[in-house]
Amino acid sequence: MNNQKSLGIIALLISAFLWATASIFVKQLIEDIPPCFLLAARYVLAAVATIIIYAKRLKKIKKDMLIAGFWMGLFLFGQFITFTIGLQYTTTSRSSFLIASYIILLPLAYWIIRRKKPGVNDILVAVVCMIGICFILGGNLDGFQIGDLYCVACAADYAAYIVISAKYSRRYDGGLLNLIQITTTAILATLCSLLVQDYHISITPGQFGGLLYLAIGCSVIPFFLCIFGMKRVSTTTSGVLLSFECVFTSIMGILVLNEKMYWQFAIGGGIVVLAFILSEMPLMRMISKKSIRLRRL
Repeated sequence: MNNQKSLGIIALLISAFLWATASIFVKQLIEDIPPCFLLAARYVLAAVATIIIYAKRLKKIKKDMLIAGFWMGLFLFGQFITFTIGLQYTTTSRSSFLIASYIILLPLAYWIIRRKKPGVNDILVAVVCMIGICFILGGNLDGFQIGDLYCVACAADYAAYIVISAKYSRRYDGGLLNLIQITTTAILATLCSLLVQDYHISITPGQFGGLLYLAIGCSVIPFFLCIFGMKRVSTTTSGVLLSFECVFTSIMGILVLNEKMYWQFAIGGGIVVLAFILSEMPLMRMISKKSIRLRRL
């Protein structure tokens, strides 16, 4: 494994960790702040920060990069608006489980968007990873809730976002691409907030601090790291590494919220790690290629 690939893996794991912390903040803030306003405030702050950071490079943005960033921002908005609304009607653990189902949708999204059939290894990795996630969070599920529909929609958006981001991150400047997608999400979230008229609200200093952390610590930094990482590892591996978000969420629940440690977590975490190993094993890729050749005979 070369140094660049190692850096990409580390970047994606850090992204997963930072996004895991977002669930706690969003769940707390959503009790007092309407979802569209919360999303708008988060991404407007993030957009302002990225524009300041990349002000001297704005002239390098071309039409094709702008279009790519817009599509990424569109799916990003869809992902986070469904995630934010879904958390109003379900628990953090349940939301994490349902959204993590994106890993099983990833091969399908890759097929639809990239017009390329996923390999046998890609499908195997997705199934193994989802089994691990079921072990980690499956014990927290109960009857159907309306928030489930939003979380499933979020998972579908997330799968599409990963495929599109993996495609464009290899073509364009990661920093500018991040700026465009975050700004697009900020504009769409602001329009949504204005349309549903949920912007009449006062923000306390504590809530503003939470919004600022969501903007910088859970948006600007992780999305930059995510684009950086996707340039250096495969789409399948990116999906598996980002699924560690549910692992980190469970660990924080144990350490921060004093949730009970149970044996399913240890097994599930091990299976998710196994999925990552399978995604990188040359042997599995050889088996995948041989299987495809046999089917053609």
